[in-house]
Amino acid sequence: MAKIKPIKYHYSGIKFTIKERHNKWWLDFYFNKKRVRRSTECHADKTGLAEVKKVIIPEIAMALLDHVTPPETEKEWTVNEFATEYFELQKNQIREHTLERNIAHYNNHIKPYFGSRLIDTLKPIELEKWQNTKLKTYKPQTVQKYRSILFSILEKAVDNDIIMKNPLSKVTAPTQLKNFRNQEENVEPFTEDELSTIIKEASGYMVNFIRFMYATGARPGEIIALQWDDVDFERKIIKIYKTRMRDKEGDTKTLASTRGVDLLPQAEEALNDQKLITGEEGYIFVNSSKNPFYSHDIIGVNFQKLLSKCGVQARVLYNLRHTFASQLISKGADIVWVSKMLGHKDVSITLKVYTKFIEEDDEKRFKKIEKMGTILGTVAT
Repeated sequence: MAKIKPIKYHYSGIKFTIKERHNKWWLDFYFNKKRVRRSTECHADKTGLAEVKKVIIPEIAMALLDHVTPPETEKEWTVNEFATEYFELQKNQIREHTLERNIAHYNNHIKPYFGSRLIDTLKPIELEKWQNTKLKTYKPQTVQKYRSILFSILEKAVDNDIIMKNPLSKVTAPTQLKNFRNQEENVEPFTEDELSTIIKEASGYMVNFIRFMYATGARPGEIIALQWDDVDFERKIIKIYKTRMRDKEGDTKTLASTRGVDLLPQAEEALNDQKLITGEEGYIFVNSSKNPFYSHDIIGVNFQKLLSKCGVQARVLYNLRHTFASQLISKGADIVWVSKMLGHKDVSITLKVYTKFIEEDDEKRFKKIEKMGTILGTVAT
């Protein structure tokens, strides 16, 4: 069982720490520069905590002090009240479009169930029923997103001594296969024949988008945020420093994602063809109204329709990025260069995702064995 975090509680100038020990509440405080530690004999639960705060601590304060100033009555928080405070704090901690998405998930999938409830009354069994209800309609990885938001809200409540434990921590998270995997790890690249078929069937901006993504390994959100000024055709480099989601631009996924991507000939050809559609000013890829895309979701939808039309196995748009990396690595490209183009923090991330595409024929492997044996040297026997 997870140990309850110590609770800080100020009463009339005395700073008490309420700790759980052997299933009892203990007090730890200083008075006249002397440390006092004692058991309250109250059970380490919600009822016992109320008795510690409302009875035992006031009695201690009255015995030690000439004048006692009780604290204001503690606020009872509803889930919705605390969630509002939580999202306000998040404004300076995560990207704007991510915050908007999380708030939307909360409003649609959490608030209708628990919004009006006092946050300290939530029970694990209720949360498990909510999770199971969602699993009837949504995939496990989608429910995991909703759960993660609620878990973070409850964890913040624990940190602020509003609840003692996070009740959602006692509910097993939904899983898909064995582990939930994000897009970076779910690698299903296209073959060269599949790509050729897809590109032949594509038209308009889609054919250029597919060719460009395949030849740069850039993320979809990064591509729709690109403007012509971000491409230096003379120096053969693409400046990626932003992403686009929900009609707004924000920072790239990570600090390492802000990068310069080398402009390969295939990517340059795609851009030259795209100029015929958009001209050479503003955004490189625009929608049918000549405006920047609200998000890359519509491109993903069109991509799925295209795969179905071609008879190619359905895979998400993100796999064009994986195709860029896997094709290059399997053909012997410098993995450090590939990692830099992808915007990974370090090569270990690239290796983790794409190691299985590093292949060698026996001739290369034999030469490497001989070289490594020479480096290792011979030990006298």
